[in-house]
Amino acid sequence: MDLKLVFRIAAVVAAINGLGLLFMGGTFFAMANVTPTPDLITVGQFLGVTILFLALLEWRIPDIAGDALSSLGQLFGIGNVLWFLIVGYHIMTGKAGGATGFVNAGIFVILAVLFFMQSRKSE
Repeated sequence: MDLKLVFRIAAVVAAINGLGLLFMGGTFFAMANVTPTPDLITVGQFLGVTILFLALLEWRIPDIAGDALSSLGQLFGIGNVLWFLIVGYHIMTGKAGGATGFVNAGIFVILAVLFFMQSRKSE
């Protein structure tokens, strides 16, 4: 495994989440134990498009980053730690949970570790 593959895996995960929010917002939120309202679904659709953009960015980074790939890998590792922390906080406070919350929290931890490990190898 190399850093390019980690970025591609992260891109696929982000695309799945983005598409879920964009086209199945009610289900996505309900699976996280969050009551879907029309306003929340609207915000979720905007967030879904934003996450899809992030997925495209993650997919392309290895091809355009050049010597900065390791630094960008570390940055995305930090980002995954931050996402884990906020999702973990929401789970601990009972604001979210379910399959969506727990699966994403686990994926964020795994991706953070992979980004940090592979960034070291790329230096």
